[in-house]
Amino acid sequence: MVTKRSETKSTLLQQTFPDLVSVHDDNQEILDQADIVFLCVLPEQASDVLQNLEFDSSRHQLVSMVSTSTLADLERDSKLPKDNVAKMICLPSVAFHTGVCLYCTPTPNPFLTQLFESLGGCVSLETEDQLEKCMISTCLQGPLFGIMRQNRDWLVETAGLSLEKATYLVSKQYQGMVQDVDRRPPTATRLDDLVAEQTPGGLNEQTLANLDTMGVLNAYGKAMDAVLSRVQGRSDGSLPTEE
Repeated sequence: MVTKRSETKSTLLQQTFPDLVSVHDDNQEILDQADIVFLCVLPEQASDVLQNLEFDSSRHQLVSMVSTSTLADLERDSKLPKDNVAKMICLPSVAFHTGVCLYCTPTPNPFLTQLFESLGGCVSLETEDQLEKCMISTCLQGPLFGIMRQNRDWLVETAGLSLEKATYLVSKQYQGMVQDVDRRPPTATRLDDLVAEQTPGGLNEQTLANLDTMGVLNAYGKAMDAVLSRVQGRSDGSLPTEE
């Protein structure tokens, strides 16, 4: 059950999954028929939406996908006990069961854990501080696509490839790199192992060293710190422009 708040998307969902999805005009109508409720609104809308609903603490589990809402906010606005509220953050790839969900709650719900695992993976977090910091790595999706685009444009300009061919080549190359990580035994050092396996004096080792010398790797850390500052409300997330 979904609301028609975003009518284009809700209609598309219903058309795609007619036997599974129903669209409702009223939020309370959904609450009256559901046990698990997902809050998927803009940050500035979250409090108003929750405060106008009547939750049943004996059965309702609230899961917020609003990045800036705290568990305390959810508890206050829904009037649910703290064990009935949770936060979940994910990337769009979960639609294809290839992503990972960040799940933060004082008391994990086994059903929700299993549900999120089915979307590609689940990392359960004990504190919102952990969640805030883990969220920052999801913000690297945009930079990754930007790097891929730059790689593509370089091939178009220097190798004379068509835009279509360069896009295909770069997409497949990055897909293969990520799959190399995923195929490894799930050890904590698999990324370090892949870096260590580069041919000594080879092109990959040299390119990584050049990027490190130019401060690119440290720049990623600074960008992540800046976004964390925005998430925590300490700044707008912008870094000063270098002269």
